[in-house]
Amino acid sequence: MGGAHRGEDPWAAWPSIPAVLRVMAGWFLVGIGALNLAVEVDGGLTGQYLIFHVALLAGGVLLLARHRIRPSRAGYLVSGLLALAGMAVATVPATTRCCLADHPQRRGYPFPFLGTGDGVHVDPEYLAADLVFWACAGLLVLTVLTVIEQRLPERRTPVDLGAYTGRHAEPRAMAATGDRSGENVGGLP
Repeated sequence: MGGAHRGEDPWAAWPSIPAVLRVMAGWFLVGIGALNLAVEVDGGLTGQYLIFHVALLAGGVLLLARHRIRPSRAGYLVSGLLALAGMAVATVPATTRCCLADHPQRRGYPFPFLGTGDGVHVDPEYLAADLVFWACAGLLVLTVLTVIEQRLPERRTPVDLGAYTGRHAEPRAMAATGDRSGENVGGLP
């Protein structure tokens, strides 16, 4: 049961829920991306689908490794805006091939989710797939921006450490006890 009856905070587990959801989504994307790449290797893989499935696979791996990346707020903002801009720009080019036969002008990348020509038609499955693709692309941009930020020189005000004298405890402890023969571990040479 819950921990509230023992005097524990019933909301203490909530901070871990986003991490669990991130890991679950990461493994889902890795599984879908890798499975679709493996299934379509025999010749049915077009460039568009290859890019889509590689983006899913990379997005899943990056979600699983996000705790090591540690992006900044600026990185989140820029990558989110670029993902939204990519989604918006992808609706601009029109193609006449694939999937929405009743709507001759199709828009969206990697899947044409918006049909215009016989009235506006939105395909929700393709829209969801495109949103996932552009979210994974934004995550890739976020990772690149984070790596670049980590490589930049430090932007903090430098501190003068000239007057600092080390006051570590080990030299004082060694000086306080001259005979170390009774220790079970002993000191390092």
